[in-house]
Amino acid sequence: MDTTSRAAAIESCESILRKEYQYNKEKEIWSTINKRIEGLLARTNELADVYVELRGSLGEDYRALKSFFDVLNLTVYSWNPGKIKDARQDREQLTDLNIRIVEAAKLLSDLISRRTEVQEISSFRSDTYYHVIDVVRDAAESNGLFSSHVEGKLENLTYQYDLKYWPSISEVVSAIGANAQAATTVARSPAASAATDARRPGLSDFLRAFEAALDENRVRRHGFIPNKFSVSNNSTASLINCALELEVDDLIDGSFVKRFRQRERERKVGQVKVD
Repeated sequence: MDTTSRAAAIESCESILRKEYQYNKEKEIWSTINKRIEGLLARTNELADVYVELRGSLGEDYRALKSFFDVLNLTVYSWNPGKIKDARQDREQLTDLNIRIVEAAKLLSDLISRRTEVQEISSFRSDTYYHVIDVVRDAAESNGLFSSHVEGKLENLTYQYDLKYWPSISEVVSAIGANAQAATTVARSPAASAATDARRPGLSDFLRAFEAALDENRVRRHGFIPNKFSVSNNSTASLINCALELEVDDLIDGSFVKRFRQRERERKVGQVKVD
């Protein structure tokens, strides 16, 4: 490629980054992404070959090229190694909380049931909830919309149907525990799933999230990135090194990306066979 064409490729890509930077600055948003964009714009020499490749693949379609950089910047923001570590911890915490809720609900349900039994057979009572609607009413005490639109209707139902038509408070608590016990912790997006599925954390997590985000923005999913578009191994490595601002000891190369993609192909083939 001659010097003029190379310069045009670099300009077409960096122009998109500069426009994104300026828009974010004017709107006073995405300051973290703007810092990443500054980093990319400062590393033109390292990314020049990447820009040439992108211009060759997507240069005729501005929306596709812009979409690519949007995906890159948002993935770096959302699924950089620090965010992935936090996401893994969130997943583990959510699973642990559901386990603890099951245990707490069982204990609380048993205690409420026992309290009801004691009150029914003894000469004493405690001034505690009797009807499940009492719980709902007190819980919604500070909710003006509830008191304005819902409370009156619930009151009518309370008096229209006696206690045998309603679940007991202990049964409601048991249902909360059963719900937590049956819960499965799942990711909200393909990128979240891709970034945290592996047993051991590493840069492959980011790569997996990036490629999942690209797939979510392809034409077949009503995006702008062509269905068959892909970035070469070397260019992908350069993008990740620069976008994540990796230290020298953490830098990856094209062979790292090649091995990752080979493993992903094998994993997907294995999933198809299992299905």
